[in-house]
Amino acid sequence: MYRTVSLVAVLVFASVAVADDAPLRIRNLAPASGIYGQPVAFGGEVLSTGYELTFNTQIANNFTSAANDDTLAFFDGETTYLTYGYRQAIAERFEFGVELPWVIHDGGFMDHTIQRFHSVFGMPNNGRREADLNKIDYYISDQNKVYVDFQDQKDGLGDVRLTGGYQILRDSERSLAVRTLVKLPTGDADKLTGSGATDVAAWLDYTDRELLARFRLSMTAAAGFIVLGEGDLMPHQQNRMAGWGHFGLSYPLTDAVTLKGQLDYQSQLIDASIDQLGGAALQGTFGFSWQVTPRFWSDLAMAEDLTADSTSDVMVQLLIGTKF
Repeated sequence: MYRTVSLVAVLVFASVAVADDAPLRIRNLAPASGIYGQPVAFGGEVLSTGYELTFNTQIANNFTSAANDDTLAFFDGETTYLTYGYRQAIAERFEFGVELPWVIHDGGFMDHTIQRFHSVFGMPNNGRREADLNKIDYYISDQNKVYVDFQDQKDGLGDVRLTGGYQILRDSERSLAVRTLVKLPTGDADKLTGSGATDVAAWLDYTDRELLARFRLSMTAAAGFIVLGEGDLMPHQQNRMAGWGHFGLSYPLTDAVTLKGQLDYQSQLIDASIDQLGGAALQGTFGFSWQVTPRFWSDLAMAEDLTADSTSDVMVQLLIGTKF
């Protein structure tokens, strides 16, 4: 039910508009990383008028485990983020926004498909075939303390995010904005729906339509940092600051459909001996945006882990948005 709402809604609209080169709104949703205040790239343009509403469905499939000394992590299941977003222009150069996530950890439905995909392309399944399909088992322990241990569905409100943006530069060829994020501790670390602390992030968001114009490509880039409050998951090993970055390219296939590819990076969040617990992560994402009407658009994307155990095996996204 949760995963079909977005697909049904996007089919309601059916007229052509102008393609959009904003980045895909992707971050690392691995169970022990998604609970922190990682930004997403919005592009170099803040809202100058009106407001924006979005509904973002992201499903991350996980199958990984590791043990080193007294630290153990095991993740077998799917994590779904259903995020309602709101952004509004409050002056010509300023915007603010809020994101309300509902987080679901369960057995999911993608295990068999991922196994077949790995087999067809000669990729390792790393023990997937020996495990029961579509089951949930999340476990984290460190120094004889168990932080997470559940084998049935957990869901709840995630950590609410407040965002702000200021337009530094904007013209038809390039734009630059400085953005901020405050993540509030409204989730629950025991259920991996939140970190139990307030995080703050700041970053620069850039869009360039001139540099690669001869190839009909637009470029987006972003870089910044995250200041982490002391969370409830392995607090003595958690880092107090992390770096974050983004690079993306977009190519208009038609007046309404834009092909997009991007890389999103986050440095180590928890100074643990195994990468499953907040390790440095690099994700590669491929997808497209469909500008359904001048006011409505949809993003469809798939993200793959490029650093193995520190990100989910596969993450799929369907975002529906409107601007007024």
